[in-house]
Amino acid sequence: MRNKILVLFLAFLPSFSGYAQSKPSTWVELEFSKKIVKNLKLEFNPELRLLGNFEMDSYILEGGLSYKLHKYLTLAGYYRFENEWKYKNSTGAYKGQVSSNRMAFDAKSGFELKRFALQVRVRYTNGSDFDQTTDDKASYFRYRAKLDYDVKGSKLVPFFSVEAFHDLILKDVDKIRYTAGLAYSINKNNEVGLFYRLQDYSEADKESMNIIGIGYSLKF
Repeated sequence: MRNKILVLFLAFLPSFSGYAQSKPSTWVELEFSKKIVKNLKLEFNPELRLLGNFEMDSYILEGGLSYKLHKYLTLAGYYRFENEWKYKNSTGAYKGQVSSNRMAFDAKSGFELKRFALQVRVRYTNGSDFDQTTDDKASYFRYRAKLDYDVKGSKLVPFFSVEAFHDLILKDVDKIRYTAGLAYSINKNNEVGLFYRLQDYSEADKESMNIIGIGYSLKF
């Protein structure tokens, strides 16, 4: 069964990647968390994003708190700092780098049914209103659904997720992320993962992105 799941996953990737013509970007996503008291958790989630030719795209430093109010409801708040390379605006040594600051607030839920686990998240992110170095002022509601499957007798967990970005200024969904991947539990505190992501835009003249991602999660 586990071999069939792996073969199906690998066969599934080319059908996605055909939608985007550019070389795949590489994203590295890290998650570190520590329980402070019962139901309250401290999180730190840095990211590194590279373009298709392995040039720097951006790095992200994100930290926050999440609190489990109920078995089916968790609330969270995060602060994010992002430094992005704008090569088209390159001037001098800084290559057109711009920084932005954002806040995000989550409501998360989910349930399990046999070997399936469904997770649902609604996230609000504010625009960079208090940061004058970026033109991106959009605020979003981000809706994500994620489905995991627990393969019997295996530590490999295939997953699939869809996330829609609803621009509150344009009042429309301007991009959708489709993600398929495999997670591997090293032990109860350590997990690694590999995923493919297609980022599709509503604008007809904006090219979709292929993304190959690596993830690592550590619970202290």
